Amino acid sequence: MSLLIGIDVGGTNTDSVLLDPTKSKESNRGVLAWNKSNTTSDVSNGIESAIKSLFEQVPNVKKEEILAVTIGTTHFINAVIEKDKARLDKVAVLRLCGPYSRTTPPFADFPSGLKSILNGYIGFLDGGHYVHGDEVQPINEAEVLEHCQKIKELRLKSVVLVGQFSPMVNDHEDEVEKIIAKALPDISIVKSYEISGLGFLERENAAILNAAILRFAKKVIISFNAAVQRIGLTCPVLLTQNDGTILSSHIARRIPISTFSSGATNSMRGASFLCAGEDELKDTSVIVVDVGGTTTDVGILLHTGFPRQAASHSLVGGVRMNFSMPHVESIGLGGGSIVRISNEEVSVGPDSVGNEILKRSIICGGDTVTATDVTIAFNGSIYDDVKIGNFNLVDKTFDHSIMENFTKEVTHKLEKVIDRMRTSPDPLPVLLVGGGSFIVPNALEGASKVLRPPFYNVANAIGAAMSKISGSVHTIKLLPPDSMSKEDFLEKCIEEARSQAIQRGALKSSITVVELSHDPVPYVPNTYEFHVKVVGDVDFSKLQKAFNFDDATKSTIVESGGEVLKDVTEAAEDFSIENIDINQYKPTVNDKREWIINEIDLEFLRIGTYILGCGGGGTPYPSFLDIRHLVRQGEILKVIDIKDIKNYIKDEGSIIPVGFAGSPTVAIEQLKSEELVHAARSLSKFIGKTPELVYPLEIGGGNGFTAFEIAATSRLNIPVVDCDLMGRAYPTLWQTTANACLENFKYSPAVISNGNGNTMIISETASSVILEKVVRVSLTELGTHVGKVSSPMTEAQIIAGTVHKSISLAWRIGKAVALAKQELDIENLPSRIIDSVGGPQVGKYLFTGKIIDVSRKLYKGHVYGEVVIEEDSPSKRQMVIPFKNENIYCSIRQDKNDSGEIVCSVPDLITVNEVDTGEAVGTPDYKYGLMVFVLGISPSDKWTSTQKALDIGGTKAFGFNDVEYKPVGKYVEPVSVIDEYHLS
Repeated sequence: MSLLIGIDVGGTNTDSVLLDPTKSKESNRGVLAWNKSNTTSDVSNGIESAIKSLFEQVPNVKKEEILAVTIGTTHFINAVIEKDKARLDKVAVLRLCGPYSRTTPPFADFPSGLKSILNGYIGFLDGGHYVHGDEVQPINEAEVLEHCQKIKELRLKSVVLVGQFSPMVNDHEDEVEKIIAKALPDISIVKSYEISGLGFLERENAAILNAAILRFAKKVIISFNAAVQRIGLTCPVLLTQNDGTILSSHIARRIPISTFSSGATNSMRGASFLCAGEDELKDTSVIVVDVGGTTTDVGILLHTGFPRQAASHSLVGGVRMNFSMPHVESIGLGGGSIVRISNEEVSVGPDSVGNEILKRSIICGGDTVTATDVTIAFNGSIYDDVKIGNFNLVDKTFDHSIMENFTKEVTHKLEKVIDRMRTSPDPLPVLLVGGGSFIVPNALEGASKVLRPPFYNVANAIGAAMSKISGSVHTIKLLPPDSMSKEDFLEKCIEEARSQAIQRGALKSSITVVELSHDPVPYVPNTYEFHVKVVGDVDFSKLQKAFNFDDATKSTIVESGGEVLKDVTEAAEDFSIENIDINQYKPTVNDKREWIINEIDLEFLRIGTYILGCGGGGTPYPSFLDIRHLVRQGEILKVIDIKDIKNYIKDEGSIIPVGFAGSPTVAIEQLKSEELVHAARSLSKFIGKTPELVYPLEIGGGNGFTAFEIAATSRLNIPVVDCDLMGRAYPTLWQTTANACLENFKYSPAVISNGNGNTMIISETASSVILEKVVRVSLTELGTHVGKVSSPMTEAQIIAGTVHKSISLAWRIGKAVALAKQELDIENLPSRIIDSVGGPQVGKYLFTGKIIDVSRKLYKGHVYGEVVIEEDSPSKRQMVIPFKNENIYCSIRQDKNDSGEIVCSVPDLITVNEVDTGEAVGTPDYKYGLMVFVLGISPSDKWTSTQKALDIGGTKAFGFNDVEYKPVGKYVEPVSVIDEYHLS
């Protein structure tokens, strides 16, 4: 026989299974033995005992018949979540970035407690690349060696290398690795491009966490191998990743972060295996409900047999990463959930007796009513299956009405989370797994069928045993017209991923493509972002060779695992929005009517500016971190009202608009230098005037923070005016209210800078349209992301040509969203946002549904596309939104053949927001299955008062000449934060 052992080591239980994969179609699914036991503090001994139990159940099995032991564990992620200093190491972080990213240092968005444990050393070095592949600066070996000496003096054991655009061009990280390895031969080196893809901060964060757990991971994985070898097994030990595939012990020791959140994935994969062959599950997605003792995890298993991944970013221990994680919703419901009964009213959880169920539950002689007690009391037939306590202690204990209300409460909780997870209104099969799944009723709304497979209580161990092997490629590639086509390069990526999977031990004939995309990169001609992933079955004939023990593991095998100690940090955390009473918060406005911006205000602005981005403008998150860092260093940021301008200017024409131009894809990887400061100072020299006030080019998206970039005390030290030139985000520089409202207005002279010694002065252009074309042409050569400062304006031009109080509006929107989340009023997020912009006369709720289709193409530097959102109702109405970086209009249709009715169009603001958070979803983040709601908001009346303004900001400017503008409401000027809170 050829057998597999699967083990899932959880925080409470260790589940194990012995499985014959050749008998998966038989009634026992090939399961020869299984065991569930308490997780021991000595992990090695616990695994050893679990495996011995399996052999005791089937004594005729020979040890040489075991092909592999596959283990899923929560130990590594728990070390981060618990901030355990005994299991985490300090890390040195070296950025290969040239002049970029220095204002947003490593650990910028780490919780302080975790940062205090991990932050060992930070270095900014020459190096890095632009999106088109050119070097920012060459590597300086002497500089690298200087940092090596400092790291050696600090006795650090791990270093992270993060090169700008390293997922695309990784030779700088490789070059510096060789220098460090020679200078510091005993140090562990983590190269960020081997951890995750584009998104500089998120990739760096993931690499830091990976480096921090390397020592602990090595110890634990060696103990896993030791346990297996002490039993006499000579097979390889594998670890499960969070995408449902496996890693060798050797690779897992190098990239242990790959195992984060693998437990939920193991359960989903196990459920799929146990229900294979069911007609209802063929070629369809399935909802897997994993019920434990305290919580229920719900995820979507796609028709590929692998979990649906999270839409964009993931959080582990409060750290934001772009590391792929399964999309799982968790609720406080399990077999140990505490049940409270009052006059036949029943509440279930979210608190639980957890691993004390054998002491505290009624059925075990305790005095706490749990979900297990009530369920077994009315379903005595399941008692033999559950095998817990004494049935006589709960028999006839509860009235029938209690059971009915209990069932309704459990059903309501599950149906609500299932509804959130579904990708269409159509019912989906629901698979129940986990030791507590017996509390779930056999019928649920939204479920075409509810299945509880055999061995459901050890599905996670079965999923581990039956994991597959993957290979992946994620890169950006410039493909000039005379080179290979994007289709040919995509095939090349597929072959590279296939080769990687085969090298790791996949059966060549079984490999299939499960993820495939090639999206154009905005403003970068002939450049595409490619993402390919393949999976395949394990080639058992090559398994031993592909995953054999490495020499280092053999030489360090220990006799026992050793107890894992906890030394949890209690360092004070930085400010958190959750720790303040938002309803009572008042911003600081001094007696000079200056609004002094603090961290709370910045959090509100982060949320509000992205919502005002109308899908475009790029995420404000990197800019938010940059400005927050300035505030934490003691910098003063001031905002003034337009009517107070005269108190701050000595020279007419000294108020400058600033912003960034370029690709949102580039912006998340190429963090800021001092582009705006360089541009502002160059403009000042050119015109012979010193800027006295500044304001953002556009309030929507990342540009909503740009004025603060140069207003800070250590930079130009000037106030920000509460206004902007759009009241939202638009894709081109000429789509501004100044261009719409002022006669013969020009943005020249203007200056653009890439922050790396390249600054261009555009002294004069005939129109704003020409200026736009000049900037776009220059972008490609300057790295596709530049800071821009335009011609200064007078007070009269500001009054007549800008949108007033737009910073105040962004602040109010962000506060409304944050307050709704704090008060747990999530379902009323649309109305909360509408109220924040002026009420139903200003804004309108338009639609709620799931994104079911997204298409994109690149044209003249801009991403054009269309997103389709389907309503969760029997009618299956759909909303269609074309976009050009920003959303253009939205129409509602009854079916695909219906042309639809346009319900909102530019210049009205069309904002798409996540249902669960209220926060904006940018057009780059539109993704199948995302649950969103859509709002229409009236724009400034400067956009609607003249035909010229409508031509510039309406659908005609986007090429839709036949769309008639019908306003969703009437504009009401926002209330100034300064006016409301001055001397309050």
